[in-house]
Amino acid sequence: MIARLLPRTVTVAILVAAAAPALADPTPPSPAPPSASRERPAGTTPFSPDVYRARRARLMGLMKKGVGVILSATPRDKLDSGQDTSFMYLTGLWDERDAGLLLAPENPPEEREQLFLAAARPERDRWSGYRALLPSRAVEQRVGFELVRRIEQLGWELAMQLSRHKVLQYFGAPLPYDTDPPKIAEIYEKTAKRVIGAKTEDAHLILGRMRMTKEPREVEKIQRATDITVAGHLAAMRRVHPGMHEWELKQIVEDTFRSGGARRLSYPSIVGAGPDGCVLHYPEDDRVIEDGELVLIDAGAEFDHYATDVTRTFPASGHFTPEQRRAYDTVLKAQNAALAKVRPGVTWNELQRVAEKVMTEAGYYEYFIHGLGHHVGLEVHDVEAMRYEPIAEGSVITIEPGIYIPEKKIGVRIEDTVLVTKAGPKILSAALPRGADEIERLMAKPR
Repeated sequence: MIARLLPRTVTVAILVAAAAPALADPTPPSPAPPSASRERPAGTTPFSPDVYRARRARLMGLMKKGVGVILSATPRDKLDSGQDTSFMYLTGLWDERDAGLLLAPENPPEEREQLFLAAARPERDRWSGYRALLPSRAVEQRVGFELVRRIEQLGWELAMQLSRHKVLQYFGAPLPYDTDPPKIAEIYEKTAKRVIGAKTEDAHLILGRMRMTKEPREVEKIQRATDITVAGHLAAMRRVHPGMHEWELKQIVEDTFRSGGARRLSYPSIVGAGPDGCVLHYPEDDRVIEDGELVLIDAGAEFDHYATDVTRTFPASGHFTPEQRRAYDTVLKAQNAALAKVRPGVTWNELQRVAEKVMTEAGYYEYFIHGLGHHVGLEVHDVEAMRYEPIAEGSVITIEPGIYIPEKKIGVRIEDTVLVTKAGPKILSAALPRGADEIERLMAKPR
């Protein structure tokens, strides 16, 4: 990375040569304006502006009244933390920081939605990318909004809209008491105190239900992410051998992701062998993989901002021991039992009980220490507030039972990404072997 302050080293010859024109015209030339195609925001991704405009229209149809605001991430967030996914879902603007979206469904059509962008600052923008000047019809067309303004105007506009409609629609998910409230909660509280008669209503389920049901175009992105992920896991199974480090195996997985077209990971990859496989989110990957150990890999590629989540467990030597196979077969049986119950309208509690019954009957109940799965989408743990809602048709979820026995250095988890359909579950990661015999046959092939 280039330092912000660079030493300027010049020679006398250069100074003398430059002196005459400098005296004639002391004003340095202005930098050339950036190409419009490189201005920020450049446009929506991964879909066209019409897709996001339709989502906003649908959301406002469900809101019916009031005014709602959704904020982007801020520059203070870590660069790799990604965009606020609700903002992304409704705008398609992945790299906008300090931006906001205001929705007011009771307004005239041309005033129902407004986009607020961070200010253009020429000196700063030379470091991080040029921002388009406003007003700009080109920007409005690229982002799919008729009203594009600066973020400094959001406070005033929100107050004016709230004075008209009196209701703030809050889209944020419930948070535990020991978590700092989000910035939008503070904005709502301050604004409501300044507008007589204003109140706040909980609308997180409205947006959550929309996001839970994936559009076909979203499923295509998740399927592509999953296909890339499957390739990474297959590469690991084929190339693992006792004596290699966990981090070497992780590198094989992630290099395969990148060569398959994934620019990012869905989450930090987990590669744990032997006792490390019993640590659910094992972060170190620094041990040497020993002969006879199981290797657990929980890793997913991201494609066009959509995540997937896949875990496989396999023997480093290519063959399960009898004790390892018993644990593995129990986990697979629990996963298959839960998959058989996946349908629109099922609840997570129902699926959890099915898997726990299998674990209990096999004597492993105490070793199954986590939930059975979660939603997947723009985040690997997507729309978490919807865990207590029945699972809708078109949802993408994971099913991931596991058994962890630290005293025996046995950790087993099998996780697949699944589309919920009327006909039952469609396993998007089905190309990756799940059965113990299948895995052994794959690993026995020449590498």
